[in-house]
Amino acid sequence: MSPDRRYYHWPAFVLAGVLALLGIWAFIAVQHRMGLTTSELPQAERTGEAQTQTCSRDPLYLWITWTCDAQVRWNGETNTVAERVISVRELTGTVDVHERVVPRKRVSTAREVVSADFPGTSDGALFFVMMMGFPVAGAAAGYFAGTRLARLLPEPPAKPAKPEKLALRSKMSTRHDRDKRFNRSRKRRGS
Repeated sequence: MSPDRRYYHWPAFVLAGVLALLGIWAFIAVQHRMGLTTSELPQAERTGEAQTQTCSRDPLYLWITWTCDAQVRWNGETNTVAERVISVRELTGTVDVHERVVPRKRVSTAREVVSADFPGTSDGALFFVMMMGFPVAGAAAGYFAGTRLARLLPEPPAKPAKPEKLALRSKMSTRHDRDKRFNRSRKRRGS
C-alpha cells in the first residue's frame, strides 16, 4: 500500500457508533445482572414460594439473566398466582422468591418478582465507571476496527480537481509601481 492512498472514513464512525450502542446494551445487562443501583436497594415487600414451569434466557439483558414463568404462593395466602420470576440462574422445582418495589424514573414504582438469591449492590462510583466505560470502550473498539476495515475497501474515486482560484493582486503592489502610475496619469492630464 502506498502512503498516499486515500481511505473511506465512514466505516470507523459507523462501527464506533454501533459498538457504542452495544456497549450501552452490555452495561444495562451487566448492571441488571449485578443488581447494581445508585439509590438504596429495593426492599422485599412479600416473600413466597414459586413452582417454576418454564425458564428462558432474557434477550433484553444479553441472555445473562433468566425469566421464568411460575405459580407463586405468597406467605399468608392460600391461592397461587401466575408470575414472571427474574433470576441469575435457571430455576427448577420450588424456589423462594421475593416481590420487591423498584423505583423508576417515569413511573413512581414498579414491582418485580425475583429469586431469593438475586444480587443487589448500591454503588454510585461503580455505576458511573461502568456507565461511561462500556460505551467508550465499545466506541474505541469500533473506531479501531473501522479504520482497519477501511483499508480493506477499495480506494474511493478521485475527487475532480478544483479550478485554480485567481489571485487578485493590487494594482499598486509596490511604491515604485504606484509612483510610476501616478506620474504617468499626471503627464496625460497635462500637469
